[in-house]
Amino acid sequence: MSSVFGPALDELAATAQQVLGPRSFRDYVSTHDLDATRTARYISVDSLADLAPELREAGAMVLRMGSAPNGTGTAFVLVDGPNGMADFFLHDDVLFGGLASDPVPSVVEQAQLLNFSVLPSLSETSLVNLGLASGVLSHALDLDTTGALTPPATGRSTFTFDLRPHSVLEPTVTHRTGQVETDTLFVERRDGDPTLFVVEAKTGPRATLAKHKLVYPILAVADSVPLDIEIVPVYLRCRQTDETITFDVAECSFPDPRQQVPGVDELEVVRSSVVEHDVPDA
Repeated sequence: MSSVFGPALDELAATAQQVLGPRSFRDYVSTHDLDATRTARYISVDSLADLAPELREAGAMVLRMGSAPNGTGTAFVLVDGPNGMADFFLHDDVLFGGLASDPVPSVVEQAQLLNFSVLPSLSETSLVNLGLASGVLSHALDLDTTGALTPPATGRSTFTFDLRPHSVLEPTVTHRTGQVETDTLFVERRDGDPTLFVVEAKTGPRATLAKHKLVYPILAVADSVPLDIEIVPVYLRCRQTDETITFDVAECSFPDPRQQVPGVDELEVVRSSVVEHDVPDA
């Protein structure tokens, strides 16, 4: 991959700024005569492996910001965070590497999970639904309900919201009519109180997750959530073998966006668990 973000990093260094943008990625590429025709490849970052090498080396993060305010196509922001990559990613090995697996109690009859047994492998959505239907997430999140949970909501739409690229940096920027995908939303009671859980799910071997993958769905829906309902982010990693499905569950905290404009880096993990469930029998 060519040094697509070299000119932007040079501009940050020359101006002593820590935030660059939002600006049109398409116009930026055209201005600097760069070979970067696939916008999403460069500014839609799900994991640390997706981040351009020059940004990793510089300790800078790129955030997709919806429609460009002055220009064409999609906007991006470049952030030179005080603590580098540690401020913008969750690392599976740190969160789950030292934890013993915890078999989930058998509270759901196998017959209720029959629909998960007829395929040799399950999609990401099916694995999340299995986590809900089997009692795995009830167990991992200490919910009042044991066993199967109600079907979740999922969706993809365009949203506008304000955010801070980093909590210690002053600029507030606007994500303008940009697409946000929500893997899973569900409401359950915990300690008697209704709570909205916002889940970002990934499958496959342990890796990393960009924090904004959880932050953006929260910011997208926050204004529609009653103030008396707590919003809890959850990072879920699902790994399937022939006999076992492992659910790595990280419950997070995030400042209430209904009360303040939070920074992306303020998403923090408060507890992690590794829960195992047998692959349902046919």
